[in-house]
Amino acid sequence: MDIQERLQNDLKAAMKAREKVRVDVIRMARAALQKAQLEAAKQQYDAAAQEIQAKFAHDSAARDAALAAISADPHTPLSASAQEQVIAKEVKMRQETMEIYHKAGRMEQVAEHEAEIQILAEYLPKQLSSEDLRPQVAAFINELGLQGPAAIGKVMPLLMEKFKGQADGRILSQLARELLTK
Repeated sequence: MDIQERLQNDLKAAMKAREKVRVDVIRMARAALQKAQLEAAKQQYDAAAQEIQAKFAHDSAARDAALAAISADPHTPLSASAQEQVIAKEVKMRQETMEIYHKAGRMEQVAEHEAEIQILAEYLPKQLSSEDLRPQVAAFINELGLQGPAAIGKVMPLLMEKFKGQADGRILSQLARELLTK
């Protein structure tokens, strides 16, 4: 079952249980997924239109016919990884907002955002802790044979790709800096 289906089922259950915060968070997540779905369809249409424009640049009748034949279904579901990225983006937005509220001393909003993050985190793969990551990152850096703080620029894109969806970039960066400066 993908994230959108789980959200739909959980929304029904939360509505029956009258869990207002959970209902609101799930609705926001579903709206973000729908927006991403529409954006993906738009990008698909725009790419096809550009290709047609280039292919039939000198034949306006053929170009118009080909443009009319383009089908970009806005209801095409997102891939599982794209859905995870949308939910992860929602979590990150809430974390950033929570930090701002924390600095401003608005603890009530901080608590609200923490609750929202916990709900959204249920739909993401489990994140690895820094203790779990440290040996893996160390082995990866040793495997690449990189040393010194200057190598951070080379290792970070590779770490981000390797641990995509499994670890926060900040934690990876911190671990890589620690391991490369030893």
